[in-house]
Amino acid sequence: MRSKAFSPAAQKLAGISCASLMAVSTLALPSAYSAQVYNKDGVSFDIFGSIQAAYVDSDTYKDIAHQENDSNSIYASGELGISGRSNITHGLDGIMMAMWEATSNADGSSPGDLAYTRYMYAGLDAYQYGTLLLGKADNAYYSVAGVTDIFNVMEGHASDYYLLGDQKPASIMYSLRALSWDLKLSYMMTTHELGDTPLRAQHGMAASLSTKFGKNVTFAYGIDYYHFDFGGDPTNSEKFFAHMLSADGRTYEDALKKSQAQHVGSKTEYGASLSYGVLGNGLYAALYAGATKYDYMNHHIYTVDTALNYAFDNGLSLSLGYGLKHYDGIDIVSELGVGVAYKFTPAFTVFAEGQFDLDGEAIKFYGLDMTKNLGLNENKFAFGAEIYFWLS
Repeated sequence: MRSKAFSPAAQKLAGISCASLMAVSTLALPSAYSAQVYNKDGVSFDIFGSIQAAYVDSDTYKDIAHQENDSNSIYASGELGISGRSNITHGLDGIMMAMWEATSNADGSSPGDLAYTRYMYAGLDAYQYGTLLLGKADNAYYSVAGVTDIFNVMEGHASDYYLLGDQKPASIMYSLRALSWDLKLSYMMTTHELGDTPLRAQHGMAASLSTKFGKNVTFAYGIDYYHFDFGGDPTNSEKFFAHMLSADGRTYEDALKKSQAQHVGSKTEYGASLSYGVLGNGLYAALYAGATKYDYMNHHIYTVDTALNYAFDNGLSLSLGYGLKHYDGIDIVSELGVGVAYKFTPAFTVFAEGQFDLDGEAIKFYGLDMTKNLGLNENKFAFGAEIYFWLS
């Protein structure tokens, strides 16, 4: 699962996205997936959530639980969210949202904290003057990279946006819709570990700009920047960068010396996306293309990520995706994703998904240990069910 706050597929089926959770003026989920439990004197609250259980292979388990597991197992998670709005004066509302996830390990125990905070933010909605939020959420770049996020469980590995993690804490987020364009800006102002890498962000910022052509086509462009260190452990730079620097033509010994001397660095990803339709409503297709530059690497990492989904009126939906991550002659990631889902009711879905490695060469770029840690170049599967609930 990528963001998996009210799973991205479920969010889009409900008519919202993680990007809109960060920035929209209407925080509440549509009535099909939330319930307004309080509405009085200009104050309203909605409560919503989901429970998912899936039978997954050991590599998929590592992706979604971020823990090692040597065999196929059951992974279960539950999500609970609350959103609220309070009118302050004409044209100005106070808004908030919080969402938590509780998970179960293969042995039935809960990894780490019982509940993990996916989203938690509050701010002001000034309508035509924009929305300002403070807290934890997806950054602005999700509006660009997130268009191919269509699977219930399977994670894509092509974009460094997901490699370095999703929701960011202590963020300031601003969004504005004007002249048929959507502008989103975000700034992360605290130290934060970046995904399953040994990197630790010191600060980060992102921006995106999107617009619609007609009713069905959306174009987005953006940039995502991080300044990072190595968590206070100089050997962390060796774990992540020695093999990457070797891909630049250095000997491993020279790459090792350079990585050990590297204490801080920066990463910039920029890209564009094009999407058609709405996921869960007939045909949905999306394409993302991006380039990532680490300040001490000679070349860019190039990414192409595609997604295709068709939802039939009878509740059946089919999904297909392909991701490619390329660096100077090395196909770091080349993977195909497939999925089928069936909605018995608007609130209950069963699904089966698979991800297949097409001769990716991540070991040449990241080395064996980091390739395993990042879950790259493996064949994966998941079978499961998800139910969405609301209180009324």
